[in-house]
Amino acid sequence: MSARGYPDVLRYPVMPTPVRITVLVFGLLSLLFALATVHRLLTEGGSLGAAVFFAAMTAACLLVTTALATRRTWAPFPAYALAGLLAAASLGLFGAITCVGVALLAWVLWALNTRASRDWFGRRHRLR
Repeated sequence: MSARGYPDVLRYPVMPTPVRITVLVFGLLSLLFALATVHRLLTEGGSLGAAVFFAAMTAACLLVTTALATRRTWAPFPAYALAGLLAAASLGLFGAITCVGVALLAWVLWALNTRASRDWFGRRHRLR
């Protein structure tokens, strides 16, 4: 049997666009938190507590990014938790950052619960 008759048999399933955008968002957040960590460590009067917080957020965003990108079945749960944490932390600031935090939470909840995303995380297809 030729491979031309079954073009999708030997390919991994394509990452759905909502998941791809979510991976990019958390990757960007990890970069921003890493820059904030370096900034807090290098500036005079920068608190060590803030640098540790930003480093922890960098690690959390990297965990979510790699878990989503490597298609772990448990990957949506840390994404929900981290987006919820960021949304809750932004509520006390009442401004544009609150809108961003709540929008991130809404995006993650929608993007990781679309049918394509659930199917992509739920089913493991083996190469034949």
